[in-house]
Amino acid sequence: MEDDEQYKKSKEEPECGGAFNGGNVKYLTTVYDSLYGKERRSVTNALLNIIIAFFCVVLAVELIFNSFFTGIYVVNVSMTPTFTGAPVTGYYDDGTEIYGSGGDFIYVSKTAKPDYGDVVVVYRETTNSRGQKVKGNIIKRVVAFGGDTVEIKGGVLIVNGNEVDEPYVDPSRNTPLLNNYGEHTVKEGCMFLLGDNRNESTDSRDNGDYPQANLVGVVPQWSINVKSFTTAIYTFFNYTLTGKK
Repeated sequence: MEDDEQYKKSKEEPECGGAFNGGNVKYLTTVYDSLYGKERRSVTNALLNIIIAFFCVVLAVELIFNSFFTGIYVVNVSMTPTFTGAPVTGYYDDGTEIYGSGGDFIYVSKTAKPDYGDVVVVYRETTNSRGQKVKGNIIKRVVAFGGDTVEIKGGVLIVNGNEVDEPYVDPSRNTPLLNNYGEHTVKEGCMFLLGDNRNESTDSRDNGDYPQANLVGVVPQWSINVKSFTTAIYTFFNYTLTGKK
């Protein structure tokens, strides 16, 4: 009888190393799911950290960039053919002109010092196409500084008695009969500015010397080189998406 009972007990209770029962399988499945879930959460967290880090870097770069540069939307035709200016589409009550799309968007260095031939942006009261005095930024080219003498004869710029080569000026926009200016000595601390479109530019010939203290910045050459790209982005976000014209 004892042998029979021991035989039955051995059939009911498998020895160590025997087959897994249902509880073992369920336990291992739970462990696997837990580990797999942790792995998925780990990948998701890593991606989120990468995205957050990317936007932090972009923000930091933008803040640093904006501390040295500012964007300018070119308007009117005074700097043709170097830049394309947006057309005037109307006027506000104070005489400020309203511009449409089509102008170049460029960057201006706020820390650079201007040199001969540089394109600069200055803040000053000027006269709009309706003859009204308005305040704002204008973009022109520096041709002389304080103490220099300036003269224009038949469209030829003469600084300190020497003719200046100006490859950026289109001869068709520099009619000799229309572009003459008597000898003038630039005031100290000032700049003599001209538009590249000599036939259609309101500049130092009309408004006199521009104080260097009113300098907004200098347009770097790299900004001129990539103006098509920066203009396309500006136009997309400010005109295409908004539906403005």
